[in-house]
Amino acid sequence: MRLHLKWPVVILAFLLTFASIYAINYWRQQRLIKEPLKEALLEIEAVKDVNIKNNKQNTEVLITLNKVGDLSKTYNSLEEVLLLTYAENSFKITLIDKRDTYLESLYGKIQFALMEGERLGNYTEMSKEISRLLEQEQDLEDYRLWVDQKRIYLQLSAKDNFLYEVIPLTFSMEVSNA
Repeated sequence: MRLHLKWPVVILAFLLTFASIYAINYWRQQRLIKEPLKEALLEIEAVKDVNIKNNKQNTEVLITLNKVGDLSKTYNSLEEVLLLTYAENSFKITLIDKRDTYLESLYGKIQFALMEGERLGNYTEMSKEISRLLEQEQDLEDYRLWVDQKRIYLQLSAKDNFLYEVIPLTFSMEVSNA
């Protein structure tokens, strides 16, 4: 008995199997992971919207925030929820704020002090320099600056606009052997 394979039927069966596996995996990703995660993130105060984008290497989580009182607390809450689903360093949180050109110009004005503080670890000097640079700003309603073991958090607000920046700490203490 000789078996005659019809190649178009084999190829079609292969494509249907592959499409079915892909569709089931996509459905599983959406229904069992993304939707519950999005709901959990939306429960955090000040979170307005969440968009999760999966790339090949990591996941980007875009989070639109309303005005927050304590950016460091909010950011750490977001990170805690994400760590329940994803491994550490496998996701990136991108905050979407309501910045305008005025707030962006202020950020540009203090960016060097922030980067110096991040690189050198001289947070007291960084805070003093930022206060000095921003003290003359009439339209700036509020600014807040926090530092913890992992990041520098900056909030600027003017009128109905607000800017949030989270800067990871990557400084390295270099010891000279002089």
